[in-house]
Amino acid sequence: MKKTLKNYFYIILTLLFIFLLFWKNIAFKTCILKCCTLFFEQVFPSLFPMFIINDILMNYNFFSLIEKTFHKIFQKLFKFSTVASTIFVMSMFSGTPTNAYLTANLVREKKLSSKDASVILTYSCFLNPLFLFTMLTTIFHNSSITLKLMSIHYGLNFFIAFLQRRYPYEQKSLQNKEAEAFSITLSKSLKRSIDTLLLILGTIIFYFIICEGISTFIYSPLLNCLLNGILEATGGLAKLTLLNINNHLKEIFVCLFISFGGFSIHSQIKNIISEENISYKPFLIARIFHAFLSTLICIIIP
Repeated sequence: MKKTLKNYFYIILTLLFIFLLFWKNIAFKTCILKCCTLFFEQVFPSLFPMFIINDILMNYNFFSLIEKTFHKIFQKLFKFSTVASTIFVMSMFSGTPTNAYLTANLVREKKLSSKDASVILTYSCFLNPLFLFTMLTTIFHNSSITLKLMSIHYGLNFFIAFLQRRYPYEQKSLQNKEAEAFSITLSKSLKRSIDTLLLILGTIIFYFIICEGISTFIYSPLLNCLLNGILEATGGLAKLTLLNINNHLKEIFVCLFISFGGFSIHSQIKNIISEENISYKPFLIARIFHAFLSTLICIIIP
């Protein structure tokens, strides 16, 4: 019975959007084009190079160097395994969903267990620092606010990692392997990166269309921005630049959007990890916890 009702719900929802596509045809076309522009101006330049760089570094055993450099520090602070230390460091610089991309690759290569991967994903969800810095600077035009919000975002991931110090990681290591020819590595990386980026673009477009459909029925710009940010963080941040509200309220919205990540990022993560049998539930719980704490901190600290 529940399955039948669920099927009916999705059928009705789909038929509703077909109706909206005809009724608001120009608005939806504009929405899709705007989404593609945002993707190619903000998301693609941040993620595509990092996907390629990660694959090249993995091929030439750069991660073993990270183990030697950072592992002792993170092992004392968070009781990380060597693999967890590596993913954590790379995620800070690469952002999400690069962390899921890297984690899934390591599970595929049997250098990380699925259970460990699901735990590591809970505290390695950083928005790409270049993307985040650019967006926050556009919203606030104030470097101190930008740095404060980025510090809250990054600091709480450290806190989530610290809370899980007792987790018993499998002590695997990214042992050196014979490197493939550069041309082969690049070819494989390009194919895998493009496939992943097309998945990300499709997911973002889907959620942008949902946001456009919702905006048809919601006339409050504030509520519209809030719903957009929960569904798709990039779109929510873009709408936030247009809102005429005080900076403190904008900061609270930013903390909520970037900490939860939006259902768009959740869908991207879930799709990337699904083939490797990595549990998504811990990631969802961590994002809700992260969003609650970051929003609370932002309310308390003006």
